[in-house]
Amino acid sequence: MDTAQGSSSMGTWLNLAFIQSADTNQVEKELSRLLTEGGRRLTTPKPRTPAPYDPMQYGLGDEVQRWGVAGFQGAPGWTVLRTAPFELLMQGNPPLLARLAARLGVPAFQYNIYDSTSDFLLEVDGGGRVERSGFVGVDVTRYWGSHPPEDRFNVRFHLIDPSAVASWAAEAMPEARVAGWWPDSSSAQEQADLLHWLGEIGADIDRGVYTWRAHPAHVVRKLASAPSVFLPTEGCVDEAIMTVFGGPNSTHCDNLFLVQTLVPHARMPVAGFVLYAEI
Repeated sequence: MDTAQGSSSMGTWLNLAFIQSADTNQVEKELSRLLTEGGRRLTTPKPRTPAPYDPMQYGLGDEVQRWGVAGFQGAPGWTVLRTAPFELLMQGNPPLLARLAARLGVPAFQYNIYDSTSDFLLEVDGGGRVERSGFVGVDVTRYWGSHPPEDRFNVRFHLIDPSAVASWAAEAMPEARVAGWWPDSSSAQEQADLLHWLGEIGADIDRGVYTWRAHPAHVVRKLASAPSVFLPTEGCVDEAIMTVFGGPNSTHCDNLFLVQTLVPHARMPVAGFVLYAEI
């Protein structure tokens, strides 16, 4: 499996966005306007075999001749957004995601994982305000312009309020679980703080191997109150965000969707919309 698709021996990559709107038709309408106002024309391309290092998968912004954007229902009140290239919604000034959110007057965010080594969160509110947290792999200044502030080095929700969707997920998917762990090198105070939180949420803890399991709703709520210092990106934060915000369509939230659907212009595997816009 290509490292940009999802899990592999080289690590997990994830590029996933959500907007707080249940009206996918309106999301599609405003996205279409933004794409055409930016000088692109909408097109309906035929299925194709992508190049080994295809620009739609790895390119940035206007260097990519054809963009692809798909949207479909996530958890109640949320629309999932998938793009090719992967970080399309994060590009531009202001970012395309901020312009879309401002048009609709609702919050939105994109969450990325880079080769299992780091994660980055871009949030926008209905007025177009942008907040960032986390960092991009070895290029820690990317999307920051300089070294990220110390209090933003770990991912945390600053604009998104996940309380309602987390409560829905806890009730709708009571058996859902994500896994976490903590290094034995962490300090006694760090371990005490983590264990206190795990006790509060009723997590299943295996102290012998420093692992725990809990409902993803707890992880998402934690991200709204504290940075993700003790929350592993792979198999924990990523799975929690996909499960809680993706809801019944969480299986379409990993990067396989981009590689198998948008880049080759394949048929949508889920009800929703797909837009292709080219120069």
